This record gives sequence, structure tokens and C-alpha cells, in this order.
Amino acid sequence: MATRQYRPSRLRRFVLPAVTALFLGYFAYHAFHGEYGIAGRALLESRASQLNGELIRLAEERDHLELRVRLLRGPAIDQDLADERAREALNVVHPYELVVLRPRVEPRM
Repeated sequence: MATRQYRPSRLRRFVLPAVTALFLGYFAYHAFHGEYGIAGRALLESRASQLNGELIRLAEERDHLELRVRLLRGPAIDQDLADERAREALNVVHPYELVVLRPRVEPRM
């Protein structure tokens, strides 16, 4: 039976540290540049503040609409608001009123 004798290579002891350094480098890169990394967090926070602003605007709009609905319900209906809604629904005006037509703006998607 023949055995082979060889001299240990000096590069062999650097393989495990090199592979470990590559893994650490990979995770460090993605910890900073990844979607949920440090740079990605700034994008998420800016998007969150933008959405919070939109939420506040929509809450104000909802409060305004709830107020208008409250004025049309109940035992005492607001006569001015009822008149406004009836004119809008029936598309009629008094002969002495001035009508200003505005073009309807379609929302962009």
C-alpha cells in the first residue's frame, strides 16, 4: 500500500479566515445597502411621513364630510345645505342667479 507524503501548504491556514471575511463582508454590505438596511430605512421613514401627511388630510376630509352628513340628518335639517344638494341633483337655478361652469378635472393615475 502506497501512501503519499506531502508538505502542508501555507495558504491552507488562510482559507477559513478568507471565507469568513467574505461572509461578513456580504452581510455588512446588505446591512447598509439592503432594502431594510441603514440607507433603506431613510427611504421607509420618508415614505411613512408622506403617508402620515396623507392620512391627516384624509381625516380632515372625512370630518368635513361627516359634518355635512350630520347637517342633513336628524330632526333639524340645515335648509341651506338641503337647498344646495337639491339644486345640484336636479340641475336647476333661479332666474336671477349667475351660473359659473368649471371644467371637471379627472384624477391622474
